[in-house]
Amino acid sequence: MTSTAASATPTKAPALLRFGWLLPLVTLFLGLGILLITYAFASIPLPKEVPLASSAEVYDRDGELIGTYSDEVRRFLVDTAELPRYLKQAVVAAEDRGFFEHNGVSVRGIARAAWANITGGEIRQGGSTITQQYVKNAVLHDDAQTLSRKAKEAILAVKLERRFSKRQILGFYLNTIYLGRSTYGIEAAARSYFDKHASGLTLQEAAYVVGIIPSPESYQADEHPRMAKGRRNQVLRLMAQQDYISAQRAERASRGPVKLASGALGRIKHQQAAYFMEWLRREYLYPKYGNRLYTGGLKIHTTLDLDMQRYAEEAIAGTLTEPRDPQAALVSMTPSGALRAFVGGTDYTSVKKARGFNYASSLPGRQAGSSFKPFTLLAAIEQGISPRSYFPGPSPATVTEPACADPDGSPWEPENYGGAAYGTITLDEATTNSVNTVYAQLVAEIGPEALVDKLRRFEFDRTGTGSRRTIEPNCSLSLGTLDVTPLEMARAYAAFAGRGVLPEVEPVRYVTDSEDRCLDLFREGEGRRCLEESTLDTKRVADQGAVDVLNETLTHVVEGGTATAAAIGRPVAGKTGTTQNNVDAWFGGHVPQLATVVWMGYPARPGPGGALEVPEMGFCAPDETCRPVHGIEVTGGSFPAQIWAAYMARATADLPIEPFPIAVDSGSVLNPPPPPEPTPTATPEPSPSESPSPSESPSPTPSESPSVTPTPEPSDTPTEEPSPTPEPEPTPEPSAPPSEEPTPTPEPSPSGNPAPGPSPSGPPGNLPAALRSRARLPG
Repeated sequence: MTSTAASATPTKAPALLRFGWLLPLVTLFLGLGILLITYAFASIPLPKEVPLASSAEVYDRDGELIGTYSDEVRRFLVDTAELPRYLKQAVVAAEDRGFFEHNGVSVRGIARAAWANITGGEIRQGGSTITQQYVKNAVLHDDAQTLSRKAKEAILAVKLERRFSKRQILGFYLNTIYLGRSTYGIEAAARSYFDKHASGLTLQEAAYVVGIIPSPESYQADEHPRMAKGRRNQVLRLMAQQDYISAQRAERASRGPVKLASGALGRIKHQQAAYFMEWLRREYLYPKYGNRLYTGGLKIHTTLDLDMQRYAEEAIAGTLTEPRDPQAALVSMTPSGALRAFVGGTDYTSVKKARGFNYASSLPGRQAGSSFKPFTLLAAIEQGISPRSYFPGPSPATVTEPACADPDGSPWEPENYGGAAYGTITLDEATTNSVNTVYAQLVAEIGPEALVDKLRRFEFDRTGTGSRRTIEPNCSLSLGTLDVTPLEMARAYAAFAGRGVLPEVEPVRYVTDSEDRCLDLFREGEGRRCLEESTLDTKRVADQGAVDVLNETLTHVVEGGTATAAAIGRPVAGKTGTTQNNVDAWFGGHVPQLATVVWMGYPARPGPGGALEVPEMGFCAPDETCRPVHGIEVTGGSFPAQIWAAYMARATADLPIEPFPIAVDSGSVLNPPPPPEPTPTATPEPSPSESPSPSESPSPTPSESPSVTPTPEPSDTPTEEPSPTPEPEPTPEPSAPPSEEPTPTPEPSPSGNPAPGPSPSGPPGNLPAALRSRARLPG
C-alpha cells in the first residue's frame, strides 16, 4: 500500500500543470476584452475640440509663483489644401513613410515596441504612425512608453482611420502637433519661425519645421544651429530617397544655415527669471515630460530663490547702467547644487542686445581666463606642492619645457597682465596677484595631463547636452583658454565651497500633476506625497584637506589681491579672470554656504569671411561707436567683482558668518630661497661706528687717556657684539614665515621695488613649463 500511495501522489501534479497555464491566458483575454469594450465607445476629438495647453506653474523654493508655461499658446487651423505639396510630403517621408498604406497602425512598430517592453520594461524605440501620434496628442495626453498605452493608441488609431480619409487625418495632425515656441500646428509654427503663412514656406523652411517634430527644443536653430541644419538636411535626404524630390534639389536646399525671422523670442514673456524659465524648460522639463508640460497642468517646485534672483538682476542692472554696456551673466548655487539665482543676460526681451541668448548656460561658452587657475593650484596641492613654494615671476618669460612648447616647437613666452614683472614670490602671492608666468611654471611642474585629469574630475568634459567636450593636455589650460559657461564654473566653485564634493545641478525640488500627486520622487503608501529632500548624487572630486588649503589661498585674493572689490565683510574665497585683450571678464567666489560666478562680455558678431568675432571690452560694442566701458578698462576685479559683491552682500545677509575650515598645509616648499646671512651685515656696522673713538682720545688729558685706552676698545667690540645679537633686525628675519621672504628679498632689488607687486624688471631665466599660445593672457 505504501508503494501504491506513493505512486498515486505524483499523478495530481501533471494535471495542475496541464490546466495552470490557462490562467495567464484567460487574464490576457479578459484584459484585452475590457480594453476593446472601453475604447470602442470612446470618442476622438477633432482639431477644433482638442484642448489647448493647461498652463504649468513654476514656483520658487518658498512657494512664490515665478511664471507659467503655455501662458500664450498659439494655434491657427489651416486647410491642408492650402499647404505646399512638398510640406505634406516631408511630413510623410520623415514621420511615417507607410502612411498611405497602413490602416492606422504599423505592425512592425507595435512588434518592436512589444519586444522592447518584454525585454526592457519600457519602449525604447518609437513605432507610432501619424494617426497614432494624433490620437496621443488629442486623446491620451500621455507620453508614458508602456505596452498598455501603445495598445490604447493603436485601437483608437484604427477607429480613426475607418472614419476619416488619409487627407483629413494628415490635416488633423498638422493642425495640432506641437512645434516649439508655444506653437501648435504648422500655421502657428510658420508664423513664429519664419514670419509667414504655412502656404508660403519654401522647401528649406518646410523641411526645417518638419524636422523639429520629434524634439522641437533640441533643434532650435537659434540655440543649436548645427543640429538644426543637420536635421533639416536629413528630412531633405529622406524626401529624395522616397522620390518626392530629386537628389539635386535636395542638395541645393541643403546649402546654407537655417535662417529664422528675427524678433521671435519664443515662449517666455511677462514673467520673472525669464532666462531661468527658458533654460529649465529646454534642459530639464521638456525632455522629461514632453508635451505634457504644456497640457497637464503641472506644478514645478524649483530651488530658485526669487529674492536672491532679484538681488542678482538688480546688481547687474545697477552696475551696467548704459545702453552700450556689455552683457553679463550670474549663476549662484549652494554646495549641494541647489540653484538660487540664474541670470543669462541683461535683457531677455531686447532682440538687439540679447536676442534671447542665454550667456549663463549656452555652449560653447567663453574663455575663463585666470578664474581657471584654482584648478591648477588644486592639482599641485594634491601632488604635495605647498602654496608657500617660490617661483620667479618675470614678464615675458622664455619657457623651454617640451610639454609646453608652441606648435612649431619654439619655446613659449608668456607675459603677465600689463607686462608687469615680479621678483621671486610665493605661489600664494602669485595667486593673489594673478601672475601668469608663475602658473606657467606650475602647470609644467605638475604636468598638463594632471590638470586635464582634474578638469575631467570636475566634469568640464561633460557639456550637459549628451555630448562630450574634448580637453587636450595643454599648458595654456592653466590660464583659462578652455571655453566654459558660468553655470559650469558656478558648479565647480560650489565644489570648492563644499570642500571637494561636486554636486549635480539641482533646479527642481519636485513636480506634481493637476491633482497635486507627485510625479517622480514620492513616498509609497502616503498618497504619493513628494520627497522634498534632494536625492541627486554628489561625488568627491578633490581631497578635502587640499581644498581647505586652496580656499585659504583664495581668501588672500579678496583680502589684498586682484579682487578687493569683492569684499563683503565676511570670509570670501575667489578668483578673478580676464582674457586676452579684455574680451571676457570673470569673478568666481564663494562663502562656505554659497558659490556665485559672474561673467561679463560682448556678444559675438560676424566678422570678415563670416567668422564670429567677439569685440573687446573697453573698445566697442556690436554696430556701435567704440568707447571705454564707463571710462575704465574692464578686468575681473572691476565690474564682475562689483556685481558679485552687490549680489552676495544681500544674498548672504541672513546667513551666519562662517569662517573657512582651518587649513593644514603639509606640502613641500619648492625652490626655497637661501637662508639670509645677517652676521656679515651686522659685524662691519659696529667697527666703523667705534673707530672714531681713538681719534678723540688724544684730545683729552693724559689722565683720561688711560681710562679710554685702546685696550678696552677691542674689548668693547666683542662686548657689544653679543648684545646686538638678540636685538638686531637680521636675526628675527630668518624666523619669519617663508611667505614674507619675497617681499625683502634682494632679487628684485635691481628694479628698486622689493614688494611682491609689479616691478619694471625681473629675473629673466627659463621657466620649467610653458603655455601653447604666445598671446598675453591677463589675470
